[in-house]
Amino acid sequence: MGREVRAEKDPSTPVPPRQDQDLRNRLLEAGQRVFAETGYAGTRVDDIIEAANTSRATFYRYFKSKNALFTELSRICFVDMRVTTRAIASVTPGTQARGQLIELLKHWRDLLDSHGGVIRAWFERDAVPDSTISGEATKAFDALFEELLTPIMAAKTGSRVHPEVQAALLFILIDRSYSYVTSRQSQVNPDRLAPTLATMIERSYLGASARPQGRRLRIAPQ
Repeated sequence: MGREVRAEKDPSTPVPPRQDQDLRNRLLEAGQRVFAETGYAGTRVDDIIEAANTSRATFYRYFKSKNALFTELSRICFVDMRVTTRAIASVTPGTQARGQLIELLKHWRDLLDSHGGVIRAWFERDAVPDSTISGEATKAFDALFEELLTPIMAAKTGSRVHPEVQAALLFILIDRSYSYVTSRQSQVNPDRLAPTLATMIERSYLGASARPQGRRLRIAPQ
């Protein structure tokens, strides 16, 4: 049973500045959770209101629609994506690659923890309606994929798979791996994923040779 939604208030009633920001942030956080749980198309304004434990009047004080809130969340996401993009740019094939990949994956996990619902919505066909920030989304994701291409092309592994396809598959590998290990169905400790995933990426995409292992790689909890 959902939480009780607060009674309607007159949207013209002044709100103290601190409370005003707190209410707005609460709606943004609730929207992020609901989009992550149900997707853009499945999310209703009422779902966000219930998750924020506030009123319809409060929602419409700050956002004129679900899409307006999603647009604000997207802009915040695109800013945070720059950190991950810079982390990708630091990865270079060689002896330091695995450590660089582990650091990148930490940034990526933080990004998905904070903005996973928004990111996946942009990749769902026809999920997001025509938006004033479609150009911003294209620019943000193009920058991320361009940086994914850089270490793959620098590695010169001689793969028959086109580098752009490799970059797309790498994105899917990271995204879906973290989606699974952070899901309710998973018994895998998410903190143990990065070292193993970094090794897989280094060998599969950057041409690193397998190192002698004292035991098999594991990501299951111990």
